[in-house]
Amino acid sequence: MSRIKQIILFLSFLLPFLSIAEEFNRDSLQRALYITSIPSEKIVLLNSLAGSWMVDDPLKAFNFAEQAFILSETIEDYKGKAEALFYLGQYSHINKDYVAAINYFLEALEGSHNTKDELFYANVLLELGKAYQKRFEYEKSLKVLFEAMEVFKDLDDRVKLADTYNLIGGTYYDQENVDKAFEYFQNSMAIYEYLQDEMGLAKTYNNVGEIYRIKGRFDQAVELYNKAITFNLKLNRLDYLAINYDNIGNIFLFQSEYDSSLFYLEKSLEISNFIQNNNRIAAANISLGKLFGKINNKKKALQYFESGFQIASEIGYLIHIKEAAKGMSDIYKKQNQFENAYRYHRMYKRINDSLFNIQNLEKITQLEMNLIFDHEQKIKSIQRQKTNYKYFLIAIGLLSVLILFILLYGRLRIKINHTEIEAGNLQLEKQQLKEELDFKNRELATNVMYLVKKNELINYISDKLLKAKMKFKKENQDIIQQIILDLQANIDTDIWKVFEERFREVHMDFYKKLNQNFPNLTDNDRKLCALLRLNMSTKDIAAITHQNPNSIEVARTRLRKKLNISNREISLVSYLSSI
Repeated sequence: MSRIKQIILFLSFLLPFLSIAEEFNRDSLQRALYITSIPSEKIVLLNSLAGSWMVDDPLKAFNFAEQAFILSETIEDYKGKAEALFYLGQYSHINKDYVAAINYFLEALEGSHNTKDELFYANVLLELGKAYQKRFEYEKSLKVLFEAMEVFKDLDDRVKLADTYNLIGGTYYDQENVDKAFEYFQNSMAIYEYLQDEMGLAKTYNNVGEIYRIKGRFDQAVELYNKAITFNLKLNRLDYLAINYDNIGNIFLFQSEYDSSLFYLEKSLEISNFIQNNNRIAAANISLGKLFGKINNKKKALQYFESGFQIASEIGYLIHIKEAAKGMSDIYKKQNQFENAYRYHRMYKRINDSLFNIQNLEKITQLEMNLIFDHEQKIKSIQRQKTNYKYFLIAIGLLSVLILFILLYGRLRIKINHTEIEAGNLQLEKQQLKEELDFKNRELATNVMYLVKKNELINYISDKLLKAKMKFKKENQDIIQQIILDLQANIDTDIWKVFEERFREVHMDFYKKLNQNFPNLTDNDRKLCALLRLNMSTKDIAAITHQNPNSIEVARTRLRKKLNISNREISLVSYLSSI
């Protein structure tokens, strides 16, 4: 039996004993929850159970936190509510709903001002920084992490300060600011070494090792990875252990030390399979695919790449899918299977472009989710007002001497509240309709630009293939020609017709009003009006209409004259939006 298998079996034997203390603590909390009838005590116990279950069973933790939140709102327990929101944010973060997580943490921050608990406030900032980092909002992430750092310094909480340094380093690392990342990773590592915090050291040794790897200081990187491995073995952190082995294997792969690389990458795969971590399984398979590709064992390389590709596709992890597709494309190219090579290369390029644009897509999603969240919060506010009013009437009803006065007062208040609620609902509906229209305009503009860019890309690839066709073997020239025909078949020949159909769906009366007010406009004028109505730039309009930007600017000037706004201080876009 290999040494790594012995270690895995030993650690798996220890797992039941390591969880006994935690289970005992949870049982104690659960029994106390059933016994007590005091709402404030229930909230403390529910939040404690939420924190206890967050790692092992996030859904169970969510249920406890949700109960704590509802109960804390009922008795206006601001501290309990803030803590419940904190755990609800952690649950959303675990489930990769980062927008919801951010909103929960922001509300928890607001509530923490009432608690005057600086440590809790800083912990919320720390989690908020993590969520912003996942959303690629690095500026916001660094802002709240630096604020948390200052609070932890004031509190002299060195463990949390080290955690914060490590997160700041990770944020700089994601922005490819290696020097800044190295600075904060080292700050973190220095504190962990002083405290002899083994879990923290395992984490920062790996991170500093990554910086050394990027800087080409491979011996120092391997030394730190091995230190991390020592701690991760001791702490039974098998998922991190798989990462360490994968990192070392890739360094040896880069140095063409293939036997050593194979040893560590197989260890990484073995552990990943044992803990059933699909993300790590996919990563290890892809690394092994690269290794066998390097030593020209195309069959094995393809097997590992295909396994990594399949697993990554099942979990929807685009970065691994991209790497596996690139690897398979390279192997098929070496095997002269150009059709398969082209198919996976095209997939690699498409995913790479998607990852490049993901930040903008995430921002659009965040805008939509924030609008929904704001609307829900306003509804909750109205519901809270109704609940408070109900308790108010019940309490006053006990005062028999003032019954008549209270009833009259209550009726008046109901009418006022209904009027205010109706006015508020009308305003909300109006704002929501405007926001939906703006979103549809952005979506419409994005779709037409996508069609234009797609046609340009197809034409570009077709032209390249046509020019390169004669360089291929004669038996492959027919395949190339068929690929060119397939590409050309996917060109959208009438982009403007598609655009006009979708534009009329969103702005049904626009053309009708435009023709009524300005019957002398040409077809080109009306097209320009439609594109400007979507607030598209001169550059984008030029791309869609196949004209140069100067021609578009001239057309805009002429259009202002035809619309009789040449001498008015109003933008063309604003004027068309009012039609």
